[in-house]
Amino acid sequence: MARIKPKDKLPQLQSWDDVDLALCEIAEHMRVTESIQHKMQQVIDDAKLQAKDACNPHAAAIDALSRQIKEYAERNRDSLKKKTKPPVFGNIGWRKSTKLTLPRDPGKVADIVRLLRALGWNDCIKVEPPKVNREALRTHPIEDIIKVGVDVSVTDEFWLEVKKDAIPAEPEVQDGRI
Repeated sequence: MARIKPKDKLPQLQSWDDVDLALCEIAEHMRVTESIQHKMQQVIDDAKLQAKDACNPHAAAIDALSRQIKEYAERNRDSLKKKTKPPVFGNIGWRKSTKLTLPRDPGKVADIVRLLRALGWNDCIKVEPPKVNREALRTHPIEDIIKVGVDVSVTDEFWLEVKKDAIPAEPEVQDGRI
């Protein structure tokens, strides 16, 4: 049990028996409080399970629709004039994604750190122990990053977002169904 520091001065207890009875009363209040909190946690856990069960079909539908949108967009990518298309209910598009892959061998990483120091790219080195700072390294030209010994892969990643302000009022949800 945690220690309790009383905040206000109350009437003083008159004997050790009074102190013992006060401790007994505190213990009873603590048990009741713990019981209430336990029941509350059970209700919360049940609500989480019900919400998860109600959300699962919707999450599956979102995943399936997202994959369908991505597939359609990739098939018709040539008809887009820009990398982003803003339909009425959201946006879809592609963004350039650059991934830097460092070798797993600590010796090779140490060699890369030495090369970075030789190039004066000290901002690309994390100190204690010396490691490569990938975020700082991304600011340099890709050709130079490759010369240092870091693998670089550049891809166009598909993304989508729903415009929440363009969606009509929320539909009535009953038993997890619209």
